[in-house]
Amino acid sequence: MPAGELSGAAPVWAGLTWAGLTWAGLAAGSAATLVLRRPWTGWLAGHRYPGQVRSHPLFREANLLITGAWTGYFVAAAITAAFTPGWAAAIWAAPTPLLGWASFRAGDWYTARRLGPAAPEGEPMDVSDSQAQLGRQISGLPDEAVLEFAAGQPGGVAGLVELTMAGMPEVLDPAAAQDCVIGYEITTAGDVLAYRIEVRDGRARAERRAPDDARVVLQLSAADYLRLISGLIDGTAAFLAGKMRIRGDLMFAPQVGAMFRTP
Repeated sequence: MPAGELSGAAPVWAGLTWAGLTWAGLAAGSAATLVLRRPWTGWLAGHRYPGQVRSHPLFREANLLITGAWTGYFVAAAITAAFTPGWAAAIWAAPTPLLGWASFRAGDWYTARRLGPAAPEGEPMDVSDSQAQLGRQISGLPDEAVLEFAAGQPGGVAGLVELTMAGMPEVLDPAAAQDCVIGYEITTAGDVLAYRIEVRDGRARAERRAPDDARVVLQLSAADYLRLISGLIDGTAAFLAGKMRIRGDLMFAPQVGAMFRTP
C-alpha cells in the first residue's frame, strides 16, 4: 500500500482513542434501549417516582424522547472524538451532570404538559372566596400544622373536608364539565373519608359514600387534599411526587382539575 494512503488513514485510526470508543459505546447502548423500547433514562429515573407514575404510559413516552436526545448527544461526541484531539472530546463530558439534571426537569415538564388540562376558552371565572381564604391560611405550613389548623375548625378535619365538598357545585366550571362520577378517598389520622361527586348536565352533587361507580378515584392525605382544592399544589405535580394516587382512568384524571376551578 502506498505510503500516502497509510498517512491519510492515520487521523481516522488515531481517533479510535479510549474517549472515542467510550462515546461510541454509549451511543450504541443508548440506541439499543430505544430499539427495545426500554429507555435507559427511565430506569435511571425510576427511583425518583412512585410505581404508579413509572407504570403510566407517558413515563415511557417522555423517556423515549429524552433517551433519543441523549443518543444524539453521544453520537455527536463520538464523531468529535474521531476527528479532534482527546482534550476536545473530553469537553463533551463536562456538561453531562447539568444535562442529567435538565433531563429530569424536561421529563417532568413534558409529562405535566401532556397531562395538564386545557384551559377553557373565555374569560376566567371567579373562584370561591372560601377556597382562596383556606389557601392563605395553610400556605407554607407542614402537614402537621395543616392538620392542626383543620382540627381547630368546626367538626375538625372531617368537618372541614365536608365543607369543601359541599362547595364543589359552586366551583364547577360548566364550560369544562363532563358527565361523570368522580371519587375522593381522603386519609386522616384514623379514617378514610370517601366521597362520590356526580357531574351531570353542568351541575355537581357531592355525597359522602364509597365511590364504587366512579370513573376515577383520587386518593390523598387530608393535608394534601386541602392544598389541592385551595390551589396550593397542582394535581399533576402531586401525582408525579407520589402525593396522590389514582384509581381508575388515569388519562381522565387531569380533566378533574379542568372541571373544578381553584384560586
